[in-house]
Amino acid sequence: MEKNKNVTILFRATGSLQQLVKKDVAKHDLNISEFSTLEVLYAKGALSVQDICDLVLIANSSMSYVLDKLEKRQLISRVKNESDKRYFTVSLTEEGQVFMKKVMKEHLKNIQPVFDVLSKEEQEELKRMLKLVGKKAEELTK
Repeated sequence: MEKNKNVTILFRATGSLQQLVKKDVAKHDLNISEFSTLEVLYAKGALSVQDICDLVLIANSSMSYVLDKLEKRQLISRVKNESDKRYFTVSLTEEGQVFMKKVMKEHLKNIQPVFDVLSKEEQEELKRMLKLVGKKAEELTK
């Protein structure tokens, strides 16, 4: 039986990309979990803690620690849900918005060369194929 090397290639590419992102966001005194949380809030606006966990693939128990650190830096704020005090809505503060605007500009500039090895069409095809593979893997785990 021939070994399918796609998983190995995908994992290696992912690991290399993670290392690049880790190095890039460390310049702003962030780890990948903190950056991912800020990035999703910057892109989508205010979200519930559970929505953030689902989007950045971090467990709720770990997310509390991430949010505490970001709140301490005054980059986010948490507001209790009026109808159910156990739930919070998280959003970027004004300071967080300014911070992320600067960070994202630099981040995109630093990450773009990775994808510039592909044409625009190849980048679109890569997105399409990765979504297909991800959805199928998700189906098989249910």
